[in-house]
Amino acid sequence: RGVNYFDTSPDYSNASSERTLGEGIKGHPRDKLCIVSKFCTPDGHLSNDTPAKEVIVAVEASLKRLQIDYLDLAHIHACNSIDRLMNPNIHEAFDRLKEQGKLRFLGVSSHTPQLEKVMRHAVDSGRFDVIMVAYNFKNWPELTTIFHDAKGKGVGVVAMKTLKGAQHSALSDFTPTERESFPQAAFKWVLSNQDVSGLVVSINSLSQIDEYLYASGQPLQQSDVDLLEKYDRLVA
Repeated sequence: RGVNYFDTSPDYSNASSERTLGEGIKGHPRDKLCIVSKFCTPDGHLSNDTPAKEVIVAVEASLKRLQIDYLDLAHIHACNSIDRLMNPNIHEAFDRLKEQGKLRFLGVSSHTPQLEKVMRHAVDSGRFDVIMVAYNFKNWPELTTIFHDAKGKGVGVVAMKTLKGAQHSALSDFTPTERESFPQAAFKWVLSNQDVSGLVVSINSLSQIDEYLYASGQPLQQSDVDLLEKYDRLVA
């Protein structure tokens, strides 16, 4: 169907996410896939004082679960401080893993209160290849500028949390047609930003593949904006 970017992590479903993805990609050309994980363990985030050698062991464990030789990208996971972003142990581990051919690119993910501060520093530091951020309608106003600067520096931008928990809130006040259209409107709004490389979203059923992929490559319409503004009013 054209989906070639897969985001996982050791702490998603106690590493079952990585194992399942590893089974799913068997037989597919490795160079056609972008496989992304996190500096993490099944038990949770690595602490700031985790030695570089233990960070390396954690990434190698991800490779074993995924049954691949290298990761295209690993994120510093749910990063909410500059100290964690620039943690020398993680950066040393990345440099060594890259030299060994086990990891190609370095990223950072965040949907935490300091998101804009962290992402601004990540882009300006010159150390990061990708930023993955919570990005949705009328949230995080400074991100537009950060994304533009990132693209100018060759840093990829991946959006997440695009639906903003919609299924659990205001969608109960939508008509059936509006509920069906909301994900496409949200995705089209995000992808209409030319500085955004793509987005990730949890997919739990085959029907969601059709629902979500419909928005890919589709132009943003005024009706989409109207629907998003209605949602914004309902949750305000």
